[in-house]
Amino acid sequence: MTVSANFAASAYADVMKAGEQLAKNAKTSGALEDTGEFADLVKGALNSVSEMGKTSEATAAQVASGQGNLVDLVTTIAETEVAIETLVTTRDRVISAYRDIMNMPI
Repeated sequence: MTVSANFAASAYADVMKAGEQLAKNAKTSGALEDTGEFADLVKGALNSVSEMGKTSEATAAQVASGQGNLVDLVTTIAETEVAIETLVTTRDRVISAYRDIMNMPI
């Protein structure tokens, strides 16, 4: 699968927008009136994954132009993959916990 630089940049921008919207919705709904820590945590995780993706893209561009190190590329891609898998697993567990709570009898 070939991924263009524009597509990757658009995907990173979408991740950042989603994190900002999530934080904004949580604060305006009053769900995080006291501290906003959870929204900040989610936004930080999204920012971290986005930054890792940008680093991987930059490293790939350097390798493609003949200026980078292939070992660095493999390392940054592996780090990005682990970060994305962690984020997706966390998201799935949060959704599962939410569904469990919503299905509890009152």
